[in-house]
Amino acid sequence: MLDVQLRELMRDGSRRICDLGGGANPVAAISEIERFDATYVVVDSSPAELAKSSPQYQRLNLDIADHSAVGWLIAERGPFDTVVTRWTAEHVPDGRSFHEQVHRLLRPGGTALHLFPTLYSPIFLANRLLPPRASSWLLGQVQDGREAEGDHAKFRPYYSWCRGPSRGQLRRLAELGFATRLYVGFFGHPYYQRLTPLNAAHEHVSRWLTRRPVPALTSYALMLLERAP
Repeated sequence: MLDVQLRELMRDGSRRICDLGGGANPVAAISEIERFDATYVVVDSSPAELAKSSPQYQRLNLDIADHSAVGWLIAERGPFDTVVTRWTAEHVPDGRSFHEQVHRLLRPGGTALHLFPTLYSPIFLANRLLPPRASSWLLGQVQDGREAEGDHAKFRPYYSWCRGPSRGQLRRLAELGFATRLYVGFFGHPYYQRLTPLNAAHEHVSRWLTRRPVPALTSYALMLLERAP
């Protein structure tokens, strides 16, 4: 899904790409980067997460919330044709600032590609409201491989500006200078699979929502934005 969209952008000429929050799991494979002869920079605020990815990647320890550091990145490596994020936006405390910083990183006409979970899906609302220790314990009960030392560690969520494709969300992005090329909401998630009765009810509701979409109840969203020329 996200990797397919990124591959299409690379086919269309995106060669300078910044993977924000890529850490242990960059979106593009090394083979894809080499195939398109792209410059691909993986940026993460956690040195420990960056160390989990292949040293074949260009890796930078940098916090997207640090305006001066982002300015340095633009001067040294940017501006970029594409900024891509996967499971990153929900961990940034200030959604407006996040998108403003992404806008700074892009050249005029550049694209931002984001995949993120959304409120007000009940499972993610609970993750937002529960104390970190409680939410980490619950996640460990329903999904394997989320240990801190693994490739899919859990981090504190905020879900700021992580919403489905509502008119309000589209308006806020436009105010920052983005044109929305694609904004797709998805219904359903895998977290109830070990809870058979609950999972059956969840799948039933998700199918109903697929036929009658409610932006406020999406589980995930894929967003493709273009910075105004």
